Amino acid sequence: MKQSNTEELLKLIAENPDLPIIPMVGTEVVADDCSDYWIGSWGICRVDEYYIGRDYIHFKSDDLENVLADMTGCDYGKTKDGKDIWDDLEDEEWETLFDSLPWVKAIVVYIETPQGE
Repeated sequence: MKQSNTEELLKLIAENPDLPIIPMVGTEVVADDCSDYWIGSWGICRVDEYYIGRDYIHFKSDDLENVLADMTGCDYGKTKDGKDIWDDLEDEEWETLFDSLPWVKAIVVYIETPQGE
């Protein structure tokens, strides 16, 4: 029998009691700004690491290019002459930079539209 999303979340919490729980709310859950609260349902969940970038929240399990594209053009990624330092990095240097970001390990829970539960 397949485990429900709620059961999976409870299992992850029991296995990782010290990790924060990060709810990721889908845009379809919040239809407008006329209400203070919206109903949602538990979606998939997993243990992952996240990094809050310039434009997005990134997950370490996602591909490297999404994080690095977000970093391109950041002020802290410029040399003294204004050039992006990212342009000249080798693949191994990119991976080292990616791994050195301030990743936060957490239980990530996706909040989806209600499925008539």
